[in-house]
Amino acid sequence: MFLKIIGKSIDGHTGFLVNVLLNIQNKLAAKAVLLFSVSVVFAAVFLVVIGSASEQARARDQALHSAQMLALSTAVTASSATRIGDFEALNDLYLNLRQETGIVGVFIINNQGLVLSTDKGAVLSDHFSQDLALARSALSREVLQHETSDIRFGFAAPIFADTGLVGVLSLAFSPSAILPKFGTHFLGNLWKGLTLIGIIFPLSMLVFGYLFAPLKELIRVTNCAATGDLSARANVSSKDEFGVLAKTINHMLGQMKASIDRAQWLAYGDELTRLANKTAFSERLRQLVDTAKAPGALFLIDLDGFKRLNDAYGQEEGDALLRATARRLREVTGRFTTKLAQSGPVPLPMLARLSGDEFALLAPGCISTSLAQEIAGEIISAISSPLDAAGQPVTLSARIGIAMYPHDASDSKTLLNSVNFAIDVAKDGGGGTWQFFEPSMTHAAIRRITLQNEMRRALRNREFIVYYQPKINVREGTISGCEALVRWQKAPGKILSPGAFIDVAEETGLINEIGDYVLAEACAAAARWAKAGNPCAVAVNVSAVQFSRDNFAQIVNQILEKTGLPHELLELELTESVAMTNPERLLEQVTPLRDRGVRFAIDDFGTGHSSLAYLTRLPFDVFKIDQSFVREMTEDKHARVIVQTILAMAESLGYRTVAEGVETKEHFAFLQLHCCDYVQGYYFSRPVPEADFTALLIKDRQGQARQAQAQEPLDFARSA
Repeated sequence: MFLKIIGKSIDGHTGFLVNVLLNIQNKLAAKAVLLFSVSVVFAAVFLVVIGSASEQARARDQALHSAQMLALSTAVTASSATRIGDFEALNDLYLNLRQETGIVGVFIINNQGLVLSTDKGAVLSDHFSQDLALARSALSREVLQHETSDIRFGFAAPIFADTGLVGVLSLAFSPSAILPKFGTHFLGNLWKGLTLIGIIFPLSMLVFGYLFAPLKELIRVTNCAATGDLSARANVSSKDEFGVLAKTINHMLGQMKASIDRAQWLAYGDELTRLANKTAFSERLRQLVDTAKAPGALFLIDLDGFKRLNDAYGQEEGDALLRATARRLREVTGRFTTKLAQSGPVPLPMLARLSGDEFALLAPGCISTSLAQEIAGEIISAISSPLDAAGQPVTLSARIGIAMYPHDASDSKTLLNSVNFAIDVAKDGGGGTWQFFEPSMTHAAIRRITLQNEMRRALRNREFIVYYQPKINVREGTISGCEALVRWQKAPGKILSPGAFIDVAEETGLINEIGDYVLAEACAAAARWAKAGNPCAVAVNVSAVQFSRDNFAQIVNQILEKTGLPHELLELELTESVAMTNPERLLEQVTPLRDRGVRFAIDDFGTGHSSLAYLTRLPFDVFKIDQSFVREMTEDKHARVIVQTILAMAESLGYRTVAEGVETKEHFAFLQLHCCDYVQGYYFSRPVPEADFTALLIKDRQGQARQAQAQEPLDFARSA
């Protein structure tokens, strides 16, 4: 989920950048096209206008030159008629000139300045006065004179004869009549503008492509980033603004890739061991198992005794042990990679750390139980090799659950359940073992879950009841105390002993509620007996789960205060394994209660792995000899030796002793002979409800009052 959020964030940022660059490109392209178009059109129009104006100017010059030539040549022609004053010839000349295009005025003056004309001949323009003045100026100067404007061309050409200057010819032209219009020139030059546009536009596209190439490269890179490819880089080598922007984007993408790689590692990697974490493992498991890509095996690996070592040497040394274990698991996995691929190409195996001291190996290609056993054996052997913790050699062991897929399960969820069932069975078998999943484990697990739910209901309905078994003082033959034992009354007449449910209670944590309930009920019953004048100490078993709570001593004190039972009438029984797991913690928990009078006993002594060096330091008052030794001591000499040794050792250390499981007269006689302090068992009484035990207690106290000397234990047993 975290990576999806990061991916969406990156997509959003890169998508935004792509949009920004596209907007920049579009705006620049629009501006460039607009500016270029205006420039090209302006240049084309300018070219056409300038060309037209040039042609117009050339045409004007040519028209002026033609008019001048016509005036000079006509002056020569008219010299004879002018000299003699031949009006008829002059009129013919006028008529001929009037046929020339553009002439709007024509006349001749003699050397006295008089117009030589008749009504039929001369043509006087609208600017006759100007024409006459120009002609007289030419007469006086004897050279060609001309005046030009937009509306008229005027020429005055001197007429010479043999006798000299005889007159002046005046010609007036209309420019609009002899010059083509500007539009004609414009249309004639329009092809030049169109040709310019046709040439410039393709060239401009090439120029634009070159100019916008860096921007397109930047857009390409950001598009790649938006699709998840953060390794793309912009190849822009220019030193301009695009080059600076490309360098910035490349740096940004590098930072983003580094961040996403780091986030991916944090999401899918275990920081301590550098293995895959539970999230990565779960995804890979679904990919391989749910899609049936490659059959294989799943190994669930649980370290034995790691918590004890972690508590003893500290978290830093514990982390070092986990890292060393991860390295060894990698080495084992690496050695089997080739074997796993012998049946064909398969995905690589995956090693992951799922929790504190729990690892998993997903091995595609492990399709035979023999190969799975070989892998499990190598793992156990590698883990069991000595490690160093704070300069001291330590040894770990492992329990492994194995499930094959698709043989045991065809989906990841069922496969995980199967391998958990297998490792639960492996844990029951002790350390350094492995266990394959078997279908029967599922039925057992269902029964355990059903039992767990029934136990929760039983707690709510107060179906758990407490029975009491007397403890007999061997020397006096009287009841010196009792042990509180829990029973489950599932239905009227159907009562279950602890062996049917106590293991499940400890696994699920329900043992805390059940244990506290039994302790409160036993203390309340003992308080009632004391209040009635029949004080009797009560012993209550404490499980390892209960004792591991930090507030254990506080809970016991609260129950004693609530029930009003004196501390000296309570005895708490701890198993030998609980006592020896962490002696320092045991001292912290036991000493405050023992200082106030609560007694402590080691239950089932002789079945654990006690260190005699600790016995003198443990704050215990009683050794309880396990019933397995008591029942066998009449027939097994080794059991007899063990019982004798425990009794002798306890006496020398000042401990009281209680023998459990006394069922025959011979059992009692042997224990009596070897100075056992207290006994309990079916030979005297089975565990009974509170009311029945109260009756036994009252009867015992009455018997003590009537007799000065205690009855024989055998007689008590019969009367009970």
